[in-house]
Amino acid sequence: MILRALEFTENIGTEDKTATIYTDSRMTLDSVKNSNIHTYVIEVIRRKLAEMGEIKWKIQFCWIKAHAGIQGNEIADILAKEAATNEEIIESYKKVPKSVVLSELGGIRIEKWQREWDQITKAANLM
Repeated sequence: MILRALEFTENIGTEDKTATIYTDSRMTLDSVKNSNIHTYVIEVIRRKLAEMGEIKWKIQFCWIKAHAGIQGNEIADILAKEAATNEEIIESYKKVPKSVVLSELGGIRIEKWQREWDQITKAANLM
């Protein structure tokens, strides 16, 4: 959502190039600030912020509490839920986080080891 907000803001035809983006995603805000996090989406957000900074945009972020009755946030939640459950919408984000791949590979490796261990007969007679 932050990336979409940046893109929308960038395309506003205004001379005042200051904007505050409100989000309930503290994790995303913390990730953008943390230079040790390099996920695809976070890097795209950082690039967009850098591009906007080059054309003199001053972007400020503000965290808001989720489900606290803030009208714009409630509408965004409704739209996000509709988009997530609508199978007719074409998926626009197909990148898988590295952590997910590593986790799945770890599980596959353990399963393979267990199958091989179960098939070994040399040590079975010792027990």
